Amino acid sequence: EKVQWSNTSIFARVSPKQKLDLVKVLQENGNVVGMTGDGVNDAPALKKADIGIAMGLRGTQVAQEAADMILKDDSFASIVTAIKQGRIIFENIQKFVIFLLSCNLSELLVIAIASVFGLHFQLFALQILFINLITDVLPALALGVIGGNDAIMKQKPKPINTPIIDSKRWWTIIFYSVVIAISSVGGVLISHYTIHNTETWNPQLCNNILFYSLIFSQLLHVFNMGKTGTNYFKSEVFRSRYVWLAILSSIAILVGLSFIEPVREVLSLYHMSSADWLIVVGSGITATLVIQFAKKIKVVKQ
Repeated sequence: EKVQWSNTSIFARVSPKQKLDLVKVLQENGNVVGMTGDGVNDAPALKKADIGIAMGLRGTQVAQEAADMILKDDSFASIVTAIKQGRIIFENIQKFVIFLLSCNLSELLVIAIASVFGLHFQLFALQILFINLITDVLPALALGVIGGNDAIMKQKPKPINTPIIDSKRWWTIIFYSVVIAISSVGGVLISHYTIHNTETWNPQLCNNILFYSLIFSQLLHVFNMGKTGTNYFKSEVFRSRYVWLAILSSIAILVGLSFIEPVREVLSLYHMSSADWLIVVGSGITATLVIQFAKKIKVVKQ
């Protein structure tokens, strides 16, 4: 009987008990069950289903209390809208988490690289806090409110136990972090050995190049959060006005605070030449290009 129920597409004149039994049979077969109803007799099945959907206009109070979703306009088309919004929220949470973890891990890697290899420069504690203030707050918040990509409703439904960060995305986070860290430290080394080309290290200058390179790399890293397989300039992240507003605001805050002498002294910021600033910008662009190439050949999955 259960096999017949599972292979049947339409049921008519179903009793409340049979509705509940049908939901149980479908769930036992590994299906995620959605149940719509508006009457008191639908309440047990609505409660048992993975997603109970009640009518908001003509539905009874009992049905609405038992349901997980209430259609305020009693239109089934609203279910599609709700599913789309749910998928957008899930992907935005993934972007948010991947961005924050990869940025913070890159800072840890930079500190570790400088310590392990005994380099003549290192980030200070207040600088790390300032980097987090500039790159983690506004850009990360912007990632949480962007719209979904155009193909989001063409994706297959995710299993009910899908984690926000799976093993592939953990690898993606590590890869992003390594690229940003190496690019930032590499910018300092390039500046020392090519532009200044002196045997004596300038720890203050090296520190500032590393500081600004990390900030610029992480701000550009926001645009790497677009869905793998989509055009970089047409991704949902690149087209988001919230992301652009967050980036421009972060840059404005950075520039504005850099002109305040007490802030410069606290953060140990010094004058840099135009060539050093080109190194800073080049480090951020290089990290972005490497990550985009890796996404293109599917070394990482976003």
